[in-house]
Amino acid sequence: MTNKSNLAYISEPGPATDGLEYDEALRLTELEVRKLLKNAPPLIRVQTSHLARVAGKGMRARALLACSIGGDGLVRRGAVNAAAAVELLHLATLIHDDIIDDADMRRGIDALHVKFGEKTAVLCGDYLFCLAFDIASSISPRESDKDKIDGVLPSYLTEICLGEIRELGNTGNLDLTEREYFRIISGKTAALFQASFHAGFFLSDEPREAKDLYIETGKQMGILFQLVDDCLDFVSSKKKAKKPVLTDCRRGVVTLPLIYALRADKTLRLKIENGLSEQELKAAVIAAGGLEYTQSKIRERRTKAKKLISSLGSESKKTRLELLLDKAAAL
Repeated sequence: MTNKSNLAYISEPGPATDGLEYDEALRLTELEVRKLLKNAPPLIRVQTSHLARVAGKGMRARALLACSIGGDGLVRRGAVNAAAAVELLHLATLIHDDIIDDADMRRGIDALHVKFGEKTAVLCGDYLFCLAFDIASSISPRESDKDKIDGVLPSYLTEICLGEIRELGNTGNLDLTEREYFRIISGKTAALFQASFHAGFFLSDEPREAKDLYIETGKQMGILFQLVDDCLDFVSSKKKAKKPVLTDCRRGVVTLPLIYALRADKTLRLKIENGLSEQELKAAVIAAGGLEYTQSKIRERRTKAKKLISSLGSESKKTRLELLLDKAAAL
């Protein structure tokens, strides 16, 4: 059970005008996440404080806050809690992913399971899941909504888990189709982006009929984000990525660059089956045009997401989301 005395939620505003500028809301979100990690129960405070040492990109929190911008250009204070909850959920999934992937580094520091052991890391991840839902349950809905944000999140987490299971089940599957690949990443990565956009919409003053548009925009940005990550696994350095690279090759995870390369180079499959080093596989994928093809898909998703964003809310909101889209698409 979560010790509520350790939680420091940002209180809801009183008057409707009691909102926050976007940059201030983002600052408070980052502060809140660090505070929650550093004020965890003493039993796991050393571990959660380790996680607080380095912040991530905060893409999902930024998206949620941007989506929640109202017609007055301000962010409702409850969105800070929601953004903090989403970041904690993301952090929990990373802890579990690192264990499954046997990754030794995350965000430039030792992965939690490397420093403290797998059992402790799993329990810390579970704690962060519970904490995130505890925070979400504290957020008041709009007057026009009967549901609460903690009712928005579970179905997306189900999709994340199913995506991870599908990916695991296709380890080493050189017959993986492009269609199934997109199904996998729509769950394991895009679902939490969708949750962020959905929650941000929930806290905005947008009309209810705009909900599906927000969710679809989140999906497109999440897919784009994973496509970029799959390219970076081949071309980035460990220092730049602040995590191991070529991990997909090492784990037998088949991503779009390899799917295309196998389709373009009919000799590649036999070479892989006979044994290729990571560097040889990387060179083969690049030579076959796997990265170029994936980059073309990134451009397609970026164009689609940008068109969707153009239909969302105020100019302030559109500008924030377009900047976030550019950041997500950067290689």
